Amino acid sequence: MNIPRKYWLLAGLFFNLQFVFAQTLDIRIKNIKNHTGQLCIALFANDADFKAEKTCWAARFDKEQMPDGEFTVQIPFKSGRFGLSVLDDENATGKMEYNLLGVPREGFGFSDCYHKGLKRPLFGDFDFHLEKGETKIITVLLKYF
Repeated sequence: MNIPRKYWLLAGLFFNLQFVFAQTLDIRIKNIKNHTGQLCIALFANDADFKAEKTCWAARFDKEQMPDGEFTVQIPFKSGRFGLSVLDDENATGKMEYNLLGVPREGFGFSDCYHKGLKRPLFGDFDFHLEKGETKIITVLLKYF
């Protein structure tokens, strides 16, 4: 059986990618208030990127199929230091809405950190390390005002 070289190259590339992203983030979001809108999940690589809202990975998930106010997703990712934020984007605009006093109108949360207060947290308050070969469980408890 003669298999074309391009198929061997594709198989080799796929095999190697498994080792690049052999780590997994098991993200568990709790306390989702309702089923309207979407959940916006973002990963940041450092404090400067967090301040500039420059993500290294981001995804949106429709909330219609989220029973019991919880959502879980597994994401293969590279190893390193990261911080994760979640926005309960109830009106699906892709950004946080605030009232006239600057208080968030939508739910939000951070990796393994229940944020207390109105000021934006520091990256060091919610960062974590994803080691090679690790499955890291990240729990986010959404907060609403």
